[in-house]
Amino acid sequence: MSSLDNMMHAMIPFGMYSLNIGDLIVWELTSYAEEIDKLSDDVSEALRECFINTAVDIGLSSYERLYGAPHEEMSEQVRRQTIISTINIDDNDFTPSGVLGFFSSIGLECTIIEMPLIFDMTIMPEGGTYTESTREYIRKMAGEFLPCHLNFTIDFRSCNWDSYDMLENTFDEWDEMDMTWEEIDRYDV
Repeated sequence: MSSLDNMMHAMIPFGMYSLNIGDLIVWELTSYAEEIDKLSDDVSEALRECFINTAVDIGLSSYERLYGAPHEEMSEQVRRQTIISTINIDDNDFTPSGVLGFFSSIGLECTIIEMPLIFDMTIMPEGGTYTESTREYIRKMAGEFLPCHLNFTIDFRSCNWDSYDMLENTFDEWDEMDMTWEEIDRYDV
């Protein structure tokens, strides 16, 4: 029911006004209704943007600025899930599954290699390419989340055994080149 219908319906019991189309009171109520409908839309939009599960525009961007960097390139649903996951992280999440959940919440699917005897771990992203700003964001968020006594390396290299196999060099040929792993990663035929 529109605001005009609501106002007219509320006035019927009083019987003081003629509410026929074209009457002066109906014209006046129509002008009020137009402004009330605009305000109602604005209030509905503000309420929608207040909650993570329904935010689509400024509310979603505000939550991202509050809990981490914006991710406009992702879908709204992924952005919402990222914010919710980030909010749900607590001090008991420093298990391997908790750390994987954290990285997933900031948009990084990865494998973790633990070295507990030396308090170190290597985080290896699975697939995808990451811009330098995204890499810096992931490093910053990891530094804030992971315990300070734990050293970590995020290995953004894109080479893996499959990519080395595609270069069609034998092990002896690789060995003869006398390159470091970093030089091999940058190697181009």
